[in-house]
Amino acid sequence: MKYTFLLFFLAVAAYPDAGFAAAQEPPGKCSTSCHTDVQAVLPENHMLVEGEDNISSCMQCHLPASETLRDTSVFSAKVHKKHFSEKKLECTYCHIIEEGLSFALPGRESIGVPDAQTMKFLPEITAEWANSPFLAAVHSAKDVACSSCHGNRLPLLDDKPANKTCFSCHASYEELAAKTPGKDHPSRNPHGSHLGPINCTVCHKAHEVSATYCLTCHTFDMNPIPAGKQ
Repeated sequence: MKYTFLLFFLAVAAYPDAGFAAAQEPPGKCSTSCHTDVQAVLPENHMLVEGEDNISSCMQCHLPASETLRDTSVFSAKVHKKHFSEKKLECTYCHIIEEGLSFALPGRESIGVPDAQTMKFLPEITAEWANSPFLAAVHSAKDVACSSCHGNRLPLLDDKPANKTCFSCHASYEELAAKTPGKDHPSRNPHGSHLGPINCTVCHKAHEVSATYCLTCHTFDMNPIPAGKQ
């Protein structure tokens, strides 16, 4: 997938203060910095939260998402949208980040080694996930976190999820084909074409406009593709 950095800059323009801090500081304290009563902002009937006054207390129960467990990403999605997108907090408010060394949450193992390029594009990509016309934002609206597609690791530039990751939520090629026959010509089916089972990311782009690959050669009408050229 070719990332268009101009699109990155346009997407992140709405979040000028979000991203990485110039120098790493200890993770922010929830109660003294934002929530004078942490328990008051939690859902009704939520258990009493004990432990450190930072994100690590939440991580006692809300474990990092795996590559296949969709449910565990909901907490991550909600936290990132609230604190990164709405409150414009720095990534380092919760994460412990050392360029060239580690990217982690307090008390957790590092999920990757961020270089200078990663430290630049990750906040931009996260801003696109939170609010953009692209497929990443469609997933965000359904509380699907980055880790649901990229696994519990630091996403890399030009990262592409494997088909099996997409199918963990979106069934199989055969089941998708049964749902997407052409309206007037059933054979014009993007999931049942002569190309066979190509990679989902050939058509579906998370951080740029999606486009039906069939129309690279053909000029006939096809069903609209989500978050794409119609």
